Amino acid sequence: MQELKLEYLDLYLIHFPISLIPGEQDFPFEKDELVHMDIKAVWEAMEECQKRGLTKSIGVSNFSCEKLQTLLNMAKIPPAVNQVEMSPLWQQKKLIQFCKEKGVHITAYSPLGAKGTLWGTNQVLENQVLKEIAEARGKTVAQVTYILRKVLTYTVTF
Repeated sequence: MQELKLEYLDLYLIHFPISLIPGEQDFPFEKDELVHMDIKAVWEAMEECQKRGLTKSIGVSNFSCEKLQTLLNMAKIPPAVNQVEMSPLWQQKKLIQFCKEKGVHITAYSPLGAKGTLWGTNQVLENQVLKEIAEARGKTVAQVTYILRKVLTYTVTF
């Protein structure tokens, strides 16, 4: 916290439910560099951070329904958030419903795709249906996607 020059974090997330062999890794990493993540130990450390007041909330990112259920089965403090990639082309309806039932808030990233990353594409911005809707409304695909995001996630806001 001293290096960040902060008293606390608003939200502290486990970025991805995997671990890599200790040491320096190149990205993208090789499959044989993956090792089992001790979710129980990591989550207990996250809970301790919250108990000590170092963070207001704790959560996860990129967790599937299965990984979330594993975490929920052992957590004393459930995750407040699951941050996942979501767009009109990848709506993640099953995960949204699961999180809603479990009281875990969903927050989305990359609603326009993730071009520029190693795995990203421009599939959203280049989608013909979205282009046609945008053109018919005198909007950009990004504006249409923003409106769709609000409509699609309205039902999961609680």
